[in-house]
Amino acid sequence: MPPPKRIIRSVKDIRTRSSTPDAILVPYKAYMAITALEMEKFRRETERDNLMLRLNNVHARLQTVETEKASLLRRLGKDGHSRPGQRPIKSSRPTRDCPAGANAAGFKFQY
Repeated sequence: MPPPKRIIRSVKDIRTRSSTPDAILVPYKAYMAITALEMEKFRRETERDNLMLRLNNVHARLQTVETEKASLLRRLGKDGHSRPGQRPIKSSRPTRDCPAGANAAGFKFQY
């Protein structure tokens, strides 16, 4: 029995979805999309309100810090706008006491 003949297909035979009902507006799908958009809008508004509340709290705290700083400077006898004298910056990292010639040789590794 000979093998069945192969059907040779071309580009014309490729099925597309251009004529399916998805191209037509289906009411229940449109309402579902509207519902999803409304839910996202509600979530974003809630997120915005929470961020505004946090921002207002940070702003209020900054004002409190400024008033506390000004009152402390007044108690010290200085006005609130001048900065104390510059101090040298010291590193918080510990320093090692090495002899002067130790760093000149560098590190030596042995395996």
